[in-house]
Amino acid sequence: MEKTIKKPTFKEVVAVTTMELDNGLIFNAERVGPMNFAGLRNADYGSGFRMPRMPELVPLVYASFENKDYGTAKKVIKTLRNNWLTGNTGILYVPEGMYVQDNPELKNGRISMNQKILESKLGKHEEKGVIFSDDKTIRFTPYNYKRDLQSALELSKNPGIIALTGSEANAEKLARVSERYKSRPYFWALSNVAPQTRRVAGLDSYDLFDGRLRIGASDFGGSDSGFSFGVLK
Repeated sequence: MEKTIKKPTFKEVVAVTTMELDNGLIFNAERVGPMNFAGLRNADYGSGFRMPRMPELVPLVYASFENKDYGTAKKVIKTLRNNWLTGNTGILYVPEGMYVQDNPELKNGRISMNQKILESKLGKHEEKGVIFSDDKTIRFTPYNYKRDLQSALELSKNPGIIALTGSEANAEKLARVSERYKSRPYFWALSNVAPQTRRVAGLDSYDLFDGRLRIGASDFGGSDSGFSFGVLK
């Protein structure tokens, strides 16, 4: 992969209760969970903090691996290796492809995503075939992405990963993280879905999967096994 990303800085601040990234994101150092997706959405992350979206969660994981000697970074890495790290991002699979939405609406504890509304909000910005809304909180890609096992290079350029994580830069960061493991990364996504299907996004790297990074876009969100770290609003 091209070396387009500089090593991020990672600071432990406020008596090691928060962690600050060089892009301005500030996270609560204490994880929340285990809970299902709805529980994590409504959980108390501390005053001024909320559940992070996937475009925010990815930089936290990347910075933790690049600064793994910090105690708070070790917490993030340990959570990723032993649990399901969940982002506040929903996926709507339709026959035409995959819509991704940050902070999707919840109804009766389940995500609610309407294809016509999502489609109407897409704008002109595009990255590697992924179409974005003007505020970049909604993304769409047709089923032109590689699923399952792949190389780090393939992961960094995968339209499905770009849509899920919110940018080419975040896809590159996940690819860099995947190189820390002995086995190739795995993109757990659906393809050619009919009728519509809704899922939530997350990350893990269980030893059960040979110590590989797994990027999830197929979780129902109903299992009480998810964790997350609050990000400052």
